Amino acid sequence: MLAQEIRIRGEPTADPQKCRFVLEAEVLSRSPVSFDKESDTSKAPLAEKLLALPYIAGVSISGSAVTLTGDNVESWPAIGKEIGGVIRDQIKSGEPAVEEEVMDIGDADLFTQVDLLIKNDVNPSIAAHGGVITLHSVNDGKAFVTMGGGCQGCTASSITLKQGVESFIVAKVEGVNEIVDMTDHSEGENPYYSQPIQQSAQAGGGCGCSSGGGCGCSTGGAHSHGSGGCGCN
Repeated sequence: MLAQEIRIRGEPTADPQKCRFVLEAEVLSRSPVSFDKESDTSKAPLAEKLLALPYIAGVSISGSAVTLTGDNVESWPAIGKEIGGVIRDQIKSGEPAVEEEVMDIGDADLFTQVDLLIKNDVNPSIAAHGGVITLHSVNDGKAFVTMGGGCQGCTASSITLKQGVESFIVAKVEGVNEIVDMTDHSEGENPYYSQPIQQSAQAGGGCGCSSGGGCGCSTGGAHSHGSGGCGCN
């Protein structure tokens, strides 16, 4: 499939500074990864190119989705075409979006400490609600996790993570100061990110999906030939 034919669907999230771009093909088959302006992206070419855009502050890649965090983005539709072009060019290059080496666990000692706390203390506690947390890596004082089961898509997940899990782990493990959630909450049992955020769309926030097609790159079922919205085509 030619890069220009790759369909990208933009989806808003509960946070108007985040927009999720979903491709029809898998971008990353392994554990999710996240990057910000401070990250080493030399072995993550897609993240490197997206973070080079002045209005992008963070990139998370998971499966077929690329979730972007904006830096005071006023309108995702206004920048969607450029973002779509960057993603398509990366796919056309034939390079992996993220090289294998990036997928390591980071600081092995801190990883072990945090992983034990999650498995022995955190997960038994949230299991009563059908939830589970998985640690993927620890880098630069940040522990990167995903939430599954009842926690994935739950509106209270951010409270559980920040006020409960993060406070507990930061107090127990010296060298860890933040828990970063890489979960694709739109795929959860009760996905609160899966529907258009109408208020944000009307105000020009979110992904501007008031036209009914996510970021607007999917109108009439032809994602790559739609008009308006994020303009990923």
